[in-house]
Amino acid sequence: MATLKDIARQAGVSQAAVSRILNQDPSLSVTAETRTRVLDIAAALHYKKVGLRTEKSNRSVQKRELRIGVAQMFDAKELQEDLYYLALKNALDQECFSRQWTTVSLFRDERRRFIMRNDLPLDGLFAIGRFTREEITNFREYTDKIVFLDSDPDPMQYYSILPNYHLAVQLALEHFRENGFQKVAYVGSVKTFDDQKKLTMDSRFYYYRASMVNRECFLPELVLDCPMTARGGYEGMKDFLDRNGRPPKAMFVASDSIVPGIMMALQEREFRVPEDTGIVTFNNTVLSEFSTPPLTSIELHMQENVRAATFCMELLQQGDICGKRIVVPCSLVSRNSVRMEI
Repeated sequence: MATLKDIARQAGVSQAAVSRILNQDPSLSVTAETRTRVLDIAAALHYKKVGLRTEKSNRSVQKRELRIGVAQMFDAKELQEDLYYLALKNALDQECFSRQWTTVSLFRDERRRFIMRNDLPLDGLFAIGRFTREEITNFREYTDKIVFLDSDPDPMQYYSILPNYHLAVQLALEHFRENGFQKVAYVGSVKTFDDQKKLTMDSRFYYYRASMVNRECFLPELVLDCPMTARGGYEGMKDFLDRNGRPPKAMFVASDSIVPGIMMALQEREFRVPEDTGIVTFNNTVLSEFSTPPLTSIELHMQENVRAATFCMELLQQGDICGKRIVVPCSLVSRNSVRMEI
């Protein structure tokens, strides 16, 4: 039996494009020639969509293809500063595609309201990041079947998928302690947006400070409060080096997006990792994996997050409206950017 992969290979386009063409997605921007070529190849291969079956209340029900909206907290320019959310969106698209769901991106207009490129109805919506009450009300104009990733605005009403921030910080600090470091610096924003996009203490800093206070190791001078961007990391580290002459011996970096700036500031002063400072980052994107040297990082298991999100969407489609919070464990990926303290 022909598959989307077979059609994509012959047509010279992606599987996602094939799926959207076969589902007659009007928001897909392709030439008429490409659309016709895909349809002709699908017909020649006798491609047929296969309905999946699932059990609910001891009854077999036919799953239908869904049209799911995706809204991002960050605009396109902001996503260039935070690869994690961009990668999360791509992973979500792929997971939806594997279920033969069509994803539709929502964009902000000049009034900052979320809009689509057409008026076709949505079966559900994934909201990635943190959103205001007004933005969430905006989502409900499209659908009441909403799943949030990386925020939990109302656990009594919505499904939400969250990383285990507490475990993440524990893993990072324990890794430092195993290598002989008790005093660890925090690099990143002390305050970030909460689940309803109000500025509050960042969860990573909260658990970092609580752990360090409990061990009587918390030092305010080891908090490098800076924006979660490469420029923020560069300026924050440069300022610290100007004041102290050398970097902290151990640093927990709250986001991979800060890494390029930190590494540039260290290299300009000829400080090395891990010889002069040990680093553990958060998110484990390509920014930590392909840094020079590669950096130990907290892995958030992005694929498990999006699988949990699509599972929740399936429950919503089946009529389960009771809000649920799913907290996904994380792990530490060691790349030897922390050297044993002698």
